[in-house]
Amino acid sequence: MHEHKRFDDEAATWDDDPGHEKRQVAVAQAIREAVTLSPRMKAVDVGAGTGRLSILLADLVGSVVVTDPSAGMVQVARERIEAAGLSDRLRAVQADLTTDRLDGAYDVVWSSMALHHVEDLDGLLGSVAGLLVDGGRLAVADLDEDPDGAFHADKPDFAGHHGFDRKRLADQLARAGFADVGFVDATTILKGDREFGVFLCTATKVPEAGGDH
Repeated sequence: MHEHKRFDDEAATWDDDPGHEKRQVAVAQAIREAVTLSPRMKAVDVGAGTGRLSILLADLVGSVVVTDPSAGMVQVARERIEAAGLSDRLRAVQADLTTDRLDGAYDVVWSSMALHHVEDLDGLLGSVAGLLVDGGRLAVADLDEDPDGAFHADKPDFAGHHGFDRKRLADQLARAGFADVGFVDATTILKGDREFGVFLCTATKVPEAGGDH
């Protein structure tokens, strides 16, 4: 995947961009407000990059498995986790959750700005639903629909999604086994002379009890 290579190359300096930090702080705040977190919870971070979001939320849960397909990002995440003194609760693993399996059951899955890079979104959402306990919570931040592809205009080989239509994403989540899907505006990203909206989407894993929902 050429995208993994790009993220490998950019990993070391990723957190130097003040826009990335501002975005993760805003997303962390939105998750705090939208999801009830507790110290007994086990979390997974999907497409975590340098792990910044999980480091910001680490004190609110028991443990986090920080995942990213990019080896470079995972290496930086490990260094950041160590530097933050969180190695007892956070661990970073190289994994593409569309195809790679994680052991265990988790109470919450969060993600920031990763979904639009995932080509097989139905596959990923199904995998995530499989990781969560019944009633487990999903909290995903990503771009609102960007139909003309302006956000990724500077990346001619971009093969992901140009943001998401909220209604269509809600339908995909329902098909993957989620209910109580809700959206809030989390933050905006200024790129060039345009502002792009970032939503936080929350949803609850439905028990697979003969489709009673």
